[in-house]
Amino acid sequence: MRKAFFFAQCLWLMMVAVSDPAWARNRADIMNLKVYPDPPSLKISFRIDNCFNEDMEQAVQSGVPTTFRIHLVVDKAGLPWIRERLLQATVERTIRYDTLHEQYFVSRAEDPSSWLSTKRWEEAKAWMSEVRGLPVMALWRLVPDQTYLIQVKAELSKAQVPSILRYIFFFVSLWDFETPWVTAAYTHAPTR
Repeated sequence: MRKAFFFAQCLWLMMVAVSDPAWARNRADIMNLKVYPDPPSLKISFRIDNCFNEDMEQAVQSGVPTTFRIHLVVDKAGLPWIRERLLQATVERTIRYDTLHEQYFVSRAEDPSSWLSTKRWEEAKAWMSEVRGLPVMALWRLVPDQTYLIQVKAELSKAQVPSILRYIFFFVSLWDFETPWVTAAYTHAPTR
């Protein structure tokens, strides 16, 4: 009897280890992080996958503004406890839906003074989840032949729903997400 119980436990553990749990499939991740020089700045590009679920889509289309916070860290490469931190910053992207005009508006860190607008949800989602050519820091601050570690993390900012609407939008806390940190190394080439 003990052997059968032990065998059943081992079989169950193997099935859990091999299966693709729903929480892993629906987890937001940063994909395709690229770091490159584009004078006069060091820039990054990446995509946030699985950042919108069905509940979030419904909330946005109900008029609840949604903000993504993107955390950036630039360190000189080295042992973790003696790394020199050059930059720690947060940029935001916000989407809101105008229910009267049936139009999405997206504010991005690359151009904070203007709002992008579209009537298509897929296009608005792409504007929120794709970061292209985001300036991180000036190239003149980087030492030639020095390696730098660029870390990126994204999270959904806690929605600021007015207290009277919290009873209606009780699900807002259910769609919080936070990606793990993603790191890319960049070695600054000397200028000729």
